[in-house]
This record gives sequence, C-alpha cells and structure tokens, in this order.
Amino acid sequence: MKIVFIRSNPVDPDSRVEKEVNSLIKAGYEVEILAWDRSSKYRMKESFIDLESGKVKIYRFGIPATFGGGIRKNLGPLILFQIRLLKWLYNNKSDYDAIHACDFDTAFTSFQIARRFRKKFVYDIFDYYVDAPFGVPSRIKRLIEKVDHRIINSADGVIICTEKRKKQIKGTNPKRLAIIHNTPANNINMFEKIDLDKSKIKIVYVGILGSGRFIKEIAEIVKNNPRYEFHIGGFGEYENYFKYMSEEHSNIKFYGKLPYKKTLELENSCDIMTAIYDPKVPNHNYAAPNKFYESLMLGKPIIMVKNTGMDEVVSINDIGMVIDYDKKVLKKAIETLVNRKNEWPIISLKMKSLYMREYSWGEMEKRLLELYGDISKRSEA
Repeated sequence: MKIVFIRSNPVDPDSRVEKEVNSLIKAGYEVEILAWDRSSKYRMKESFIDLESGKVKIYRFGIPATFGGGIRKNLGPLILFQIRLLKWLYNNKSDYDAIHACDFDTAFTSFQIARRFRKKFVYDIFDYYVDAPFGVPSRIKRLIEKVDHRIINSADGVIICTEKRKKQIKGTNPKRLAIIHNTPANNINMFEKIDLDKSKIKIVYVGILGSGRFIKEIAEIVKNNPRYEFHIGGFGEYENYFKYMSEEHSNIKFYGKLPYKKTLELENSCDIMTAIYDPKVPNHNYAAPNKFYESLMLGKPIIMVKNTGMDEVVSINDIGMVIDYDKKVLKKAIETLVNRKNEWPIISLKMKSLYMREYSWGEMEKRLLELYGDISKRSEA
C-alpha cells in the first residue's frame, strides 16, 4: 500500500508524523509526505527526510502564514493551501492508495479526493479543530463540527491520542478507532548526556515559543536565582525574546530549533520538565503533550496544570507537580520539586516503569500497524 501523509506544518520537525511514517516504512509500506511551509513563498519543493528506517520524500508548499494564527489571520493562505493540496492529490491520484490526513485543515480537502477516487482514508486527529486554542469563529463552528463528524464517520480509520479524547468526538461512530499516544519512538539508551553544570537545577522546555505556556514566566523566575538554569529551544513568536534573555543572563540558555534527537538529549541532561497549557482552551483539557511522554521515558519530574490532559497521571503516580494556572503557584511548584531532590531517583524509576508498562512506542506502533493491516485486508476483499 502506498500512503501519502498530509500535515499543515513543514514537518521540520514533527515528531508524531515522523515516528508514524517511520513505523509504516519499517513495516514495508511506501510513504510520501505533503506539508505546508509557512515561513517562505514558493510553489513546491521536493526533498527527503532521513528517518531511522529510511528516507522519505516530502513535498512542501511555501505559503507564508502566521503559525498558530487560526482561520481569522490565515484564511487566504489556508484556502491557497487547500488548492495546492487538491491539485497535487488529483494530478498524482494513480501514485497512492491511501491518504493519512492530520487534523481537519488537511482532512477536509483530502477526504473529497479519497471519496471520489476510492482511496483509503485515515483521519489522524492531533487536535480537535473546533476546540483549537486559536478559536474557530462562532458563526461557522457548528458547520465545521458537522462536516468533521461526517469525515470521522466515513473514514476507514480514525486515530486519537488518548482515551479521554473519545469524549471530544462524542456523537460520532468511527468504523475503526485507534488510540495512539504521543510516545517517543526511541530508547533511553540511545541518548548521550550533554555536559552541563551539575551544581545547577536545570529546567528545560523545547517546543513552540508562544504565549500560554509560562515559558516567559519561567525565565523571569530563573534569571533572579543563581541556583537555577533554564534551557530552552524551539521556534515561534518569542524567539527574539529568548535570544535576548540568553545574552543578558548566563543562566538562561537558548538553543533555537532542535532536531528531535537533540531535544531528547537536552531533556535527558536536565532535571525538571514543564508541559503547561491554559485549561480555559477546550483542546488543552484533552491534551497529550509530547513533553509528558518524554518525561516518562526519560524519568524527569514534570510540572503540569490541572485539567490539561494527562495531569491525573502525574497526580496519581506522584511523579511531578500539578498546579493551578498561576505564575506564583509555578514558582512554589519548582521550589517544592527542588526540595524533593533526594526523591528524584525513585520518581525516575517510577516514571520509566510506567512508560514501559502503558505507553511504550512498541505498543503504539503495534496499534498503528493493526489499523493499516485491517484497512489493507478490507481493500483486498
């Protein structure tokens, strides 16, 4: 089976797309990727992504847009992306058997093509579109949800990232539903530790550099405390802010955009991780942050906010701190975790055991391949 993955970001990097594609090519599937590069303007560029199991061709459409700007700021670019997507899928319709669409902003157009040309269609819901943090205008929210439910019910397979997300798609009846957590597709033994100052308490965050994640707040806490260091990487609207902060304060280290392996190596070399999101955003109530699963695999205590997805796992297993969405509480949570430093080895063992028992990529990969195996059998019948 030849599969085309579609994602509305440049996949540079995108850990979930990359690990799913890697698992599929390892199992013998042929995969290509279509992606939207919002950083520059060009018609289309072809290149390859180097994955553990081989190289994968990627086609990127260069359409400038605001990352995370939503429909209100990106309507024109979003429509142009749909047109480019439609043309590519139509012109290459004989070169693939299945479409794997990530989120509604790729699923809407690709589903029309899949239905018209009888292609298998897998709908991978990273974030439920009408509950996204940027917000869908209220006047079209009900219409989008109605169309989204129709796609979910018609797809050959639907993927969500936690059991909890079943509540979010309530009212739908997927033909085949798979739960695939955002678990790292790596082994802890693959990572070397970076030589960092062992006398410092090292807090780490790598991801989108935007509002609502308390990353500026962490920088403000750290810059005035010589016991702490803040190691931060990623890209987004706060890049210049963190470049400046790293130049002004020796205990704030900014790395810019990092390959995923380097991200894990940095996290593995630090002490405390954070996965902080605003609980007022509906999607965040069902969040399955990469950083939560990375912290489990690496055995690093984590700080999360109440009612943001996997916070109950943190509380029940006592593997970090669950806080209110408040800067003052964040500072106290960091201090509390630091005061429990002698417990970190026990917490680490507990986290790694939980990861292997319930969230390993080996189990997630099995679920993904079972989904595609069922779809393949139905196509042959």
